[in-house]
Amino acid sequence: MNYSFGLLKPDCLKRGIEKKVLAAIEAIGLEIIAFKSVRLTKKGVDIIWTSLLKEDFYEEFLKFCLSGDCMAFIAKGDDVIVKLNDLVGHWDPERAEKHTIRHRFGTSVMENVIHSTLNEEIFWKEVSLFFSRSELKRLLTN
Repeated sequence: MNYSFGLLKPDCLKRGIEKKVLAAIEAIGLEIIAFKSVRLTKKGVDIIWTSLLKEDFYEEFLKFCLSGDCMAFIAKGDDVIVKLNDLVGHWDPERAEKHTIRHRFGTSVMENVIHSTLNEEIFWKEVSLFFSRSELKRLLTN
């Protein structure tokens, strides 16, 4: 699999650091082949963060995710899912390694700037929320 999906969260866009985050991704040799401004829905949040649905903080997390625009993107490169997840880092910026996006730009467990897909199966589930079949066919065959 040479593609991965990512989502810059509302805190990233509100702080105006999306170009810095995308530049960090490209600096490790990955190519951003598509990106678009999106607004999450409850359904989208439920799908992307299914593992958090039963957590006590989910309603607060949902409110945060729905609080502003996000940027969905597709990255391309060798071992892209692994490389992107390594660069994104631990969900808690204080526990993330120094070179990671979340350590560098995250301000809290909730406002940690970015989401990246965990594996190929989840990639298809997440990317299809924001990119149509025709867009994906065009993007992923070039």
